[in-house]
Amino acid sequence: MEAWQTLEHTIIRCFVALTLLSVWTWRFKRPTRFRGQRSKNMVEEFKAYGLSRKTMYTVGFLKIIISLCFLFGHWVPFLIRPAAIILATLMLMAVVYHLRVEKDSLLKAAPAYVILFFATYLALM
Repeated sequence: MEAWQTLEHTIIRCFVALTLLSVWTWRFKRPTRFRGQRSKNMVEEFKAYGLSRKTMYTVGFLKIIISLCFLFGHWVPFLIRPAAIILATLMLMAVVYHLRVEKDSLLKAAPAYVILFFATYLALM
């Protein structure tokens, strides 16, 4: 059995995919405790980080595509590793931006750290 076929790998892929989809769809316009500088939605959060709307939509598009790659990865396994590498890169940048803006609050970067950890795991397995 290859790594991508294990139950653990499948659970992690589904968890990451569903988390990303929820953040970039139904929670897109909602406040959460993890948004930077008390932003009330994704647009305000990216603005707080000094990033453009174009960057926000590009990141969102990539994360939705990555989520789909993870969900379909059981049937098309060659999609998993490239998607995980791209996601790990995006999440590393997210951690940097969270820490730069929220110097005193590691809690704001916690989701980015978790997804970075799982994306790295999926990229290396």
